[in-house]
Amino acid sequence: MTHKAQCGPERDPEFFKDVAAVFAKHPESSKRYSVRCLAVETDTLGVDFTKQVGVSRIEGGRMVTEFLSRNDFGNDFGDESPCCEFAGEAPHMFCIRRCLL
Repeated sequence: MTHKAQCGPERDPEFFKDVAAVFAKHPESSKRYSVRCLAVETDTLGVDFTKQVGVSRIEGGRMVTEFLSRNDFGNDFGDESPCCEFAGEAPHMFCIRRCLL
């Protein structure tokens, strides 16, 4: 049975080739970032990042993320919850996850 990858270098080889070149060009910055597949959130959980934002917090040894309405949560997160994940198409990147510190 043939399984087509939802995400990753097998699915989008040119994208990952370009990402690898950017990481190579900026080795120190590349240590702070990763490329993550959003299929679990968007396909499985049905999250719409234009309407919802993930809010992550540490509980014991686990990171727990809830997806809240942008309208209910608001856009003023303050300094205590910096954006820790961005999405969108440049130059219109937007925050999709806040990390409560």
